[in-house]
Amino acid sequence: MCYSPDGTRVVSGSYDKKIRIWDAESGTVIGEPLTGHTAGVNSVAYSPDGRHIISGSSDSTIRIWDAETGTAVGNPLEGHTD
Repeated sequence: MCYSPDGTRVVSGSYDKKIRIWDAESGTVIGEPLTGHTAGVNSVAYSPDGRHIISGSSDSTIRIWDAETGTAVGNPLEGHTD
């Protein structure tokens, strides 16, 4: 999990293949989960400007997401094999 640069949100990834964005103060989930990975999500981070979320998964892909809309930005990044 990771705090947003401004500290208002927390992003988390899980073995359920989903990424969730949380309100850091209230602890409530913001919006729908970000989906697209086909295996558990092992790592997540915000970009320095807070506009994007990046996630790494056991499906050997890295994905970039728009932090406001939750939509995927481009295609998954592939290349790792393990």
